[in-house]
Amino acid sequence: MSDLSDLHDHENIKTKSKNPFKGRPIPKSRIQWAIQSTLSIRAAAQHLGVAYNTFKKYAIMYDLFEQNKNQAGVGVTTKGNTGWGIKIQDLFAGKHPNYPHWKIQERIIRDGYVKQCCSNCGFDDYREIDMRGPYIINFLDGDSTNHSLDNIALLCYNCFFIMKPTGKLLNTPKNTNQIKKKLQEVWEENDSE
Repeated sequence: MSDLSDLHDHENIKTKSKNPFKGRPIPKSRIQWAIQSTLSIRAAAQHLGVAYNTFKKYAIMYDLFEQNKNQAGVGVTTKGNTGWGIKIQDLFAGKHPNYPHWKIQERIIRDGYVKQCCSNCGFDDYREIDMRGPYIINFLDGDSTNHSLDNIALLCYNCFFIMKPTGKLLNTPKNTNQIKKKLQEVWEENDSE
């Protein structure tokens, strides 16, 4: 097993160039080193500075491809970012306390940090069209700005309704008061008839 201190000169170069092995076969030890240093086969190819198909060819030749590929494709982000602009580790560290809860919920389910089921009753049904379930994010300590992973749980709508206190969950938008007044006027008119 090698560590990062024994890199060859061509591995220290950060510029995008062609295959640093230039037509020579890639040694098995380099393929193994790249796989051990990264989370996926594609990342290993980038780490070694070769095209994915070239890396795949040598990994298959050395019988290293099948045992190391991520067939499900779950949980491996590219370049440490999921494309949402904010890294999930920064959310867990509390660097973005006002990040929308629905986005956090989508990301922790999609990236496999939390299983898509109710943490209270175990309900795990989902809609087959888009594989989404009826769950709401719950912050165990009651602080919705604490996005630490051990503070987050998913609850189904039923458990959320039963477990959470009423009146403290949602802020009513100002424009609903007008709708409420109009509805009361209609009901009063219907009662007087």
